[in-house]
Amino acid sequence: AEAISIVDGLSFDEPGVYRFSIATEDDQITGRVNPILIEAEPTRRIFWGDTHGHSGFAEGIGTPDRFMRWAKEDARLDYVTHSEHDIWLDDHEWQILRDNVSRYTEEGRFIAYLGYEWSIRNFQGGHHNVLFRTPERRKRIPAQFYPTLSKLYQGLRAENSTADVLVIPHAHQAGDYRQNDPELEPLIEILSQHGTFEWFGRRYLDHGHQVGFTAASDNHLSQPGYSAPLGTSLAQRGGLGAVLAEELNTDTLFSAMKSRRTYATTGERMILDVALNEASMGSRAAFAEARSISGRVIGTAPIDQITVMKNDEVFWQQEYLQSEDYADAEEATLLLSFESDSKPYQRGDNPRGWRHWRGSATVAGANVISAQAQDFHNAAQQQLSLAEDSPNQLNFSTLTRGDTSSILLKLSDIKRNATVAVDLLGARETGGAPPVYRKPQQMPPAQVSFPLSDVLKETFRATLMIPGYEDTVTLRRVISDGPMDISFAIDDISQRQGDYYYVRVRQVDDSLAFSSPIWVGGFPSR
Repeated sequence: AEAISIVDGLSFDEPGVYRFSIATEDDQITGRVNPILIEAEPTRRIFWGDTHGHSGFAEGIGTPDRFMRWAKEDARLDYVTHSEHDIWLDDHEWQILRDNVSRYTEEGRFIAYLGYEWSIRNFQGGHHNVLFRTPERRKRIPAQFYPTLSKLYQGLRAENSTADVLVIPHAHQAGDYRQNDPELEPLIEILSQHGTFEWFGRRYLDHGHQVGFTAASDNHLSQPGYSAPLGTSLAQRGGLGAVLAEELNTDTLFSAMKSRRTYATTGERMILDVALNEASMGSRAAFAEARSISGRVIGTAPIDQITVMKNDEVFWQQEYLQSEDYADAEEATLLLSFESDSKPYQRGDNPRGWRHWRGSATVAGANVISAQAQDFHNAAQQQLSLAEDSPNQLNFSTLTRGDTSSILLKLSDIKRNATVAVDLLGARETGGAPPVYRKPQQMPPAQVSFPLSDVLKETFRATLMIPGYEDTVTLRRVISDGPMDISFAIDDISQRQGDYYYVRVRQVDDSLAFSSPIWVGGFPSR
């Protein structure tokens, strides 16, 4: 049998959200299809892609052809860029990448963009992916001869129309967020296999740059768009970029990215739409004191939380898994979550590394019905099991870098004095491109105890103080089957020009999505 089967000829008579499940005849293999939104007269569609990935041409493995076949046929992406490091590319390899763009592009089905990764240390500008609208006669502006960010901008402008170049910095070898060419650099990569770096996009916004958000894998196994975690550096599944455009062709898609009509996810194909006074994500609305922010989230799993950020602060937040029954209960579903920050200790440095969480969670005064790991995709680093000699003790190992990793617990026979005790072992931070000023640190052991009589009524959060950071362990009661399709609308009044708003979404499976910002008034950059 073929590894991938394509179902053609599907049609829908009515608009709405459609969800499909798949299963083998013996139910040994089951799965769910990404949500499908059908609209009567759509003015735009969502296209999924990966603008940052490597093969054996750099420090990865695999051939350029495997990279493209994986993107087009296995991951079923709509667009991709094979962005090898310029410091390891020669002219022959560049020509192969250029030829592959023409060979694999199929207008209306799959778009490949020529590009490379400008690879320089962060104190010289940091890593940036460079994409070209078309492959013909494009030259690399390499770090060897253009070793600062201002020189990269200058070189790209000298050789190309700014409309035909797209520059995307990322946080792994952190781009210099103090600098931004508004005609070349409209997007910031805030998610990859290296971790979750919302702080990175926020720093650009703090400096007044008009930028949108995207995500990419930074995969090194020739697996763009559907990536396997690797070790303790490329340790999560990676990211996907979503582009809102009228149709799938080279020019339309590239122009949509240039216009910041994008959002970022950790890899799940959530449907996200956000508007402010009828202005869509990535755009600038006319100034108005009254602002109506609306949106819709169609998840791939139950939606946990939606947050609206305004000018780098939480403006509005709603939780959707909160249990409405606060009375004592003999059975309950709980979410045990671990979270760490990834922002650098010193401004301008590389991000903090992976925070490893290893240890046990012991339930006393209740019985464990089931324990389900939520985002455990890295088999080498993320494990969950019940202790052989104690069915109420969970042994776990997971890691976070700017995100959350959770375990869903179902308990029964809960007594009034029941507790969940978390015993954390010491572990050292890991990650590629380590910080310069703060080396990876050894996290000390810690113990946290949660009284279930209180957890059943409200969220309990334990803060582990580390110099410069506040890592958290959280236990809260949640409903067992939350909503997967949520519309929201809120209002704001402000007399300030240039306010910006964006939306962050978190699902129960720890997946994340971030909309590009919407600005109100002020002076547009272009």
